[in-house]
Amino acid sequence: MRYLKKRSLYIVFTVCLLIIVTPAAIAHAAAEDSADTQGEEGDKVEERKLPDLKPGEWEPLFEMGESIYPSVVISTATLKAGLWDDTDRQHMGDPWGLIGAAVRGTENNCPIKVEISGSGFIKPSVFTGTLAEKNTVYCVYPALKYDYEKLLGVKQTVPETISFEVTVGRKPAEERSARVQVRPVNENVFSFMDSSGSANDVSYFFAAYVNENHPFIKKIMKEAIDAGRVDGFSGYQGDGDDVKAEIEAIWDTLRKRGMHYSAMPASADDDDPYIDSQYVRLLGESINYGQANCVDGSVLMASIFRKIGLDVSLVELPDHMFIAVDLDEDGKETIYIETTALGDSTLDEAIEMGNEEYSEVKDKFDSEKEEDQEYNIINVQSARSMGIMPIRDSSAD
Repeated sequence: MRYLKKRSLYIVFTVCLLIIVTPAAIAHAAAEDSADTQGEEGDKVEERKLPDLKPGEWEPLFEMGESIYPSVVISTATLKAGLWDDTDRQHMGDPWGLIGAAVRGTENNCPIKVEISGSGFIKPSVFTGTLAEKNTVYCVYPALKYDYEKLLGVKQTVPETISFEVTVGRKPAEERSARVQVRPVNENVFSFMDSSGSANDVSYFFAAYVNENHPFIKKIMKEAIDAGRVDGFSGYQGDGDDVKAEIEAIWDTLRKRGMHYSAMPASADDDDPYIDSQYVRLLGESINYGQANCVDGSVLMASIFRKIGLDVSLVELPDHMFIAVDLDEDGKETIYIETTALGDSTLDEAIEMGNEEYSEVKDKFDSEKEEDQEYNIINVQSARSMGIMPIRDSSAD
């Protein structure tokens, strides 16, 4: 039932802000002490760190490799908290900047101008400011003006040329360019090591694939009503038995449609030791093709249950995902559903499996141990409050 690419052993994960049950904040985890750390195959992986620049020098900076991930761009567009701490003066510009320039000034309070543009996905974007200390390498990120509609339509990797023009102090502007890959909108990054060598757990990005506004959901609900499985959907207006009956109606409707478990190959980023990502089908793709892996099935059901008005969470384990649903508005009774059981099990059987899986690892969600930081409960409503909105399925327009 494996769905996630095995996470590299050198990564020290942070716990995501607000949306996991353990107290946490988006923060950089401390980089490991050794200069060389072990990768998952036992090979040495060079620690990421900022370049050692001379006064007036600069280099292009990519936090997630030389790639653009549409899902990350869209997920962070309305995110209220930044990747960089408010007290961090070394990172300047967009608090969720992932493409920028590493720059060292020629003097204290050195003026700086960084302009970045792309050949198809990024309009010219500029940052101007000053670098306080000449002996510090700064990371400067203009707020990039992406073409979001184009990014939503990317279904396979395509090239993009990014142009950088940087002016440091009184030196003439210098231009450089880099060829990058624009990844499919289905590729979700859930952890990465940034250019400073700090690890970041961004598992909450999975909530962007939960799309309670997808037009297919109304069709599924109507099919459930037409089949007489329920008279309607009222969410928490009824009691716990009513809520479970509505969940079961959706479960049986999806089973009737022939939805079944199907594994998805690992993301094409297997060769990047600093990024962990997962291919996630958009809701319409899962319904149209009648198949879903544990992540696809979890975001599909979470989307429908959100539409009904239920409080739902994605339960992330190192190699698996299932969902948690509250049967009452106060969250006093919660069931855990193994979504991969959809094809050949009743809802009660799937709940029994899910409850057992959760019971086996429940202590890990409150643990502060490093090895337990891969266990997250991603509450979708909390993600929405953070500013993570659903990724629109352009194929459904």
